[in-house]
Amino acid sequence: MMNGTLKSDLKPSTFAMPDGRLLHLYGDYSGTPNWPATDEMHERGFSHRRWHPVRREWVVYSAHRQTRTYKPATDACPLCPEAPGGEIPVRDFSIAVFDNRFSSFQKDCPKPAPITDVDVPIDSAAGNCEVVVYSSDHKASMGTLSQDRRELLVRVWGDRVRALLQMPAVQAVMPFENRGEEAGVTLHHPHGQIYAFSYMPPILETMAQGYREGYDPTKLTSSTVHEVAQTGSMAAFVPPFARFPYETWISPKSFRSSPADLTPGEVSDCARLLAIVAKKYDIFFGRPCPYMMIVYAAPRGMEGFFPFNIQFYPLLRTPHKLKYLAGCELGAGSFLVDVLPETAARSLRRIFVENIS
Repeated sequence: MMNGTLKSDLKPSTFAMPDGRLLHLYGDYSGTPNWPATDEMHERGFSHRRWHPVRREWVVYSAHRQTRTYKPATDACPLCPEAPGGEIPVRDFSIAVFDNRFSSFQKDCPKPAPITDVDVPIDSAAGNCEVVVYSSDHKASMGTLSQDRRELLVRVWGDRVRALLQMPAVQAVMPFENRGEEAGVTLHHPHGQIYAFSYMPPILETMAQGYREGYDPTKLTSSTVHEVAQTGSMAAFVPPFARFPYETWISPKSFRSSPADLTPGEVSDCARLLAIVAKKYDIFFGRPCPYMMIVYAAPRGMEGFFPFNIQFYPLLRTPHKLKYLAGCELGAGSFLVDVLPETAARSLRRIFVENIS
């Protein structure tokens, strides 16, 4: 591939798409983005949020997302390079980040009109949603990406968190990946997303309170009972309070508030553990394991006490049994777990993973 504009500060090559969205190419890429001229216009939709007075949380409404791309054929994948009508019209690329066409939040989201005859607070859903495409290879996964590519991905997360927090309205930024149809995936090309919120989501608010009161998750990086894998500066472990069977966290051994704050050695160790955890799941369950992976970084103003960490929530409890969120979890917020964290850690720790390079 031709070298793009990757520099020591990780500045991407940025291109404006015909509809005004931005495409950022990180690392190497081949060719210059060239979207075909078209008269087709996509109807612009805006979201809004309404306050839930009983649960005390915002609910976001994005009616325009009902028409988003849904399980296209492989030869029509919009994330593949040079796909007809696709988002990334280059011959090849390392990592691509672009504004989601079907975004739940918008940078220029207008103030919504009041709801007639209903006393419910309503506000704009300002913010942004980005798609992060890990590879031009449609069949790749977190476990099969090269070490160099995973290191680039960790650095891209940090760069996007830092860039999005510079938007005046944004309060918190959260990268994540849904893997597998069981996790709601509608595009099978390896990718994740990054959401930038103009308000504090309730889970982040609750986590911030726990950290503000002094809880330090880096202490778990030295637990031999809960260990899944270790490197020099990072650790993967099953937390003793896991809510999902085989839930695994990746954390630096020293406090860091964002992936943007990691040292080169920590970036390398984090990238290595990402592959180890993903591969252990696939080997342990004997199948591609569906999961949700959340990258937590400090919200605005919380850089002094909110730690960066990555949390994997696998959606299997056995190779053929899904972990469902049922009435007790959704109705009461009380998780029921069928596997002790110590048992899960021991099972995953015993899985040998090779060829991480």
